[in-house]
Amino acid sequence: MTELITVGEKGQIVIPKKMREFFKIGKGSKLLISEDKDGITIKPVKVSEKHLLMLLSETSLKKTWDNPYDERWDDVL
Repeated sequence: MTELITVGEKGQIVIPKKMREFFKIGKGSKLLISEDKDGITIKPVKVSEKHLLMLLSETSLKKTWDNPYDERWDDVL
């Protein structure tokens, strides 16, 4: 399912109704937004606040974990 949407004046987007229904996204739903080399990904999540914070930490630290510069330590450790 692919849709073309427009970003509003305040940077807001509207998730198309078909997608909201398919992914069961409603008022109060949690969405995880992350960046990668190709752009932005938005995923619905059904987790507690504690788990959401862990997901955010994992997503933000992924660049550090996947840092090729750190691979030079593989032979040492």
